[in-house]
This record gives sequence, C-alpha cells and structure tokens, in this order.
Amino acid sequence: MLTAHPVPGKVKAVDICNAFIKGAPANAQGDCFFGVNHGNLAPYLRAKALGRDWYYIDNSFFDQYRHTYYRVTKNALQCKGTEPSTGERFQQLGVEIKPWREHTGNDILVCAQNDNFMATAVGYKGNWTKDTVRKLQAMNLPYRIRVRPWNPDKVKTGKILLEDLGNLHLLVTHSSASAITAMLEGVPAISESGAARVHTGPLTLESVLRPPRPETREQLAWALADNMWTLDEIRAGKAWAWLNRSK
Repeated sequence: MLTAHPVPGKVKAVDICNAFIKGAPANAQGDCFFGVNHGNLAPYLRAKALGRDWYYIDNSFFDQYRHTYYRVTKNALQCKGTEPSTGERFQQLGVEIKPWREHTGNDILVCAQNDNFMATAVGYKGNWTKDTVRKLQAMNLPYRIRVRPWNPDKVKTGKILLEDLGNLHLLVTHSSASAITAMLEGVPAISESGAARVHTGPLTLESVLRPPRPETREQLAWALADNMWTLDEIRAGKAWAWLNRSK
C-alpha cells in the first residue's frame, strides 16, 4: 500500500499527497510526504530505516511556478540535478537563464532555512544559519554578511529576493530554491546540499573569494524541470511513471 503522511493541519499537503496516490497503480508500495516536520517525522524516519520507497513532494524549484508545479522525488529530498534531459520540458516553462553578471556587489547573503525542516527532514544538529555566519566571519572577508530570515510566505520572499540580488557578491544557502533563483539571474550562489550542490561546490574560502559561475546551469535547469509536475499531471500518474521508469 502507498500511504500518505502529509504535514498535519495543512490542507494543501493532504490534497497533493492524495493526488499522488491517485496517480499511482493500485499495487503501489511506499510512503508519500509533502513536507516533513515533527508531526510526520516518525513515519519519515521509519520508512528510511526499513528501506521502504518514499516519495517527497514540495514546492516548485522555480519561484515563478510556486502553487502551479510541485517537485517530486523518490528516496530523496531533491533530485540530483545532473540527470540527463532533452530540455524540452524546461523550454516549455519559458524560464530565462540570464548571463553571469560581470560586476558583483559587496554583500554575501545567507538565506536561512526552516529550522523545523533542518532538524527533522535533514537531521542537522545545531543552527545552520548561525553556524554558516560564524564560518564566514572566521574567513575575515572584505564583504558585508547579511541574513535573510526564513519566511513561510514564499511568494513575498521570492519578490524580495530579486531585489536583494542587486548588490550581491554571493548567495549562500543550505538547499533552498534561492540558490537556483540566484544562479538563473546570473548571480553566484553556493548551495551546501540539494540539486544545485554538485554545480556550486562547497562553501570554502576559495569559493567565496572566487564565486562559482558553472557552465552547467542549463543542465541543472533541465533536470529540475523534468522533476516537477502540475497537480493535474500528478493526479494523472505522470510523476509516478517518471520516477519509476526503467533507466
């Protein structure tokens, strides 16, 4: 049986998990999650401990498609970001990949993550934001370090982020879509985990002084687009079929 474990109290989570289950075959096995917090942490940890297939659903990788597309992955919180792709699905979205900006600003923006998510789904011990700021401060950098607090209103924060990118030398995050937004806008970013991680590399003194401008942004964007679906597509089984296809 494929069992849903939506975040308690969130109607949206229930609807999306139900849509995924409807699109799966009757004999499907595993566990389905939309978000992870203390309310559904136990089945999340149990599924991983027992080696059961688990499916994680969350908002779109691209800010402009929040509430329209949802990313879905199998046995991972995000896709790898290196999967082969024709790029066709990305082209249909009309998302622009802007040239890398030649002149960057004087600020390093640390985008905080949801502390609850970091403690439960990621299993991070401590406070990632404070740890990262301390790490940057220890580098004695010639840049101002700013923190953008986590905010559940992603539409609002997405608009604010575009304004913040104007004077950035570098954006740093753990696994947020903010790194993807920055990279597509031509602003260097470092994502310490998630789909963008392999394209940005780790947070080091060298990567801060010489921010990464990978030539693989297109490959990343194509892979992300292939692993997002509308609610109707999820309900029709397209996400399930893609994630369980023969590779």
